[in-house]
Amino acid sequence: MKLITVEAAFAAADLETAISLFTAQAETVRNMAGCTHYALYRKPSEDGIAILQHWDTIEAFNAYRQGDTFAQLGAGLKPLMVAPPVTTIAEVDSV
Repeated sequence: MKLITVEAAFAAADLETAISLFTAQAETVRNMAGCTHYALYRKPSEDGIAILQHWDTIEAFNAYRQGDTFAQLGAGLKPLMVAPPVTTIAEVDSV
C-alpha cells in the first residue's frame, strides 16, 4: 500500500478557502479506484493543512494525479499557496 502525505501552506486569510476546496472534492477522491483512505487535517499553527492518503498502488495514485479532479483542485489551490506543497510517498504494510 502507498501512504501519501501532502503538506501545504497558505496565508491565514486563505486557509478556510483552501479547506473548502479540499472538502468539496474529498468524497470523489475517496470513491476512486485504489483509494482506501483520504483525510484532511488542519495544522495547529493555522497556516496550512496536511492530507493523509492510502492508495493500493502507485498507479492508482498517479491516475488520480493525472485526472480532472486533481487538476481542478490544483487550479484553485495553487494561487493560494505560499510555498510549494511537500509530498511524501511511502510503501507500507498494514499491522
